Amino acid sequence: MNAGATAPSRRRIAMATLLALCAAVAILFVAVLPAEYGIDPLGTGRMLGLTALSGTVEQVAPSLSASVASAAPEQSVAMQQDVYEVELRPFEGVEYKYRLELAAGLVYAWTASASVGYEFHGEPDGAPPKYFDSYNKGVGVEGHGTFIAAKAGIHGWFWENKGATRVKVRLRTTGFYAKSTEYRDGDRIERRFPAAPPR
Repeated sequence: MNAGATAPSRRRIAMATLLALCAAVAILFVAVLPAEYGIDPLGTGRMLGLTALSGTVEQVAPSLSASVASAAPEQSVAMQQDVYEVELRPFEGVEYKYRLELAAGLVYAWTASASVGYEFHGEPDGAPPKYFDSYNKGVGVEGHGTFIAAKAGIHGWFWENKGATRVKVRLRTTGFYAKSTEYRDGDRIERRFPAAPPR
């Protein structure tokens, strides 16, 4: 690092992350929900012709659109930052998931020292046993993006070392979650994050 260079402050990183989350929420309500699910709480999907892409009827139950819209501006938990690191033995797998409420979001980036199988998925509240929604799946050495929970539940990654040598996986996230859970070798390890400071 150059002598004159300074690392960005935690406050600036938090502000940049918050702005990214706000932009993601705006895109979710303006374009993604109308185009993908026919949910148009702001009316922008109808004006832009996006609801036709969903193949669903434009009318949405008021309770659903109202609950999604009211959940977006205020988060029920404080914004957190987390770093998770794990070393996988040959042919070993691990899951790491966050508890996210409806419309809660996170920004993530993970890297692996060698190629791994991965699946980003979620288990919504009230779903039948062994049910999950798959968001992204593949084989690779990295992944990054922004995620907004369309359903309350636990959301996260499964990584599997498909090779004969050990692989290190490192995940960094910033988002609105209060708890994470690691599932490995039949064990379940929960981690709770600090609550928001009193105002």
